[in-house]
Amino acid sequence: MADFRIKVDVKAAQRQLSDMAKQIPFAASVALNDLAFQVMRKENSAMSDIFKGPRPFTQRATQVEKKASKSDLTAVVSIRPAQDKYLSPYETGGDHWVGAKGGDGDLLVPVDGKTDAYGQIPRGLIKRLVARPDVFVGTVRGIRGIWQRPPTGNQRSGQRGTKGKLGTVGGKRTGLKLLYAFKSNRPVRKRLGFDQVALELVREQGTKALEAAVEKAIRSAR
Repeated sequence: MADFRIKVDVKAAQRQLSDMAKQIPFAASVALNDLAFQVMRKENSAMSDIFKGPRPFTQRATQVEKKASKSDLTAVVSIRPAQDKYLSPYETGGDHWVGAKGGDGDLLVPVDGKTDAYGQIPRGLIKRLVARPDVFVGTVRGIRGIWQRPPTGNQRSGQRGTKGKLGTVGGKRTGLKLLYAFKSNRPVRKRLGFDQVALELVREQGTKALEAAVEKAIRSAR
């Protein structure tokens, strides 16, 4: 039988494998950041399932707070602090957040007062209203709220930006208009499911994101 030898130069292969090993942290960071931004977009999109016609401010509530890097393979997705104040009960439970508009923990609900395109009280409006001489905060016929007095002298009839007629509350004459009423706060019933949304997306897209990142790393290593 003939005698023969096969010689394989493994140094080149070793170098390639070594280069690839160096690309693994990069690939992992790319995959993590891809998933983080996917989670952010899905969480923001889900706001429409919780709120009817949410403000753009609410639909931008989720952020990628920290991106992953080769040296730190951690990506953080969170709710921005300004939105977290009122969104937190939709995740952990509790009463609606009342902010500065409520009184004694109650909600302030529009009646004949002005609202914005999203059905909410415009920012700063309440402070401006209660500073007016024809508006006061008090209880009338058992209803606590923000009231408008009827015009006197040469004042214009009614308040600009409000609807309804002065002088009646629940069909009873009072000479006042109820702009906003304080209602007893109630526990939040709906849930954002922030963690669950993120976990489901990572389960569905995690492998794809990693495969795409590895392919990108291989191409960049050539």
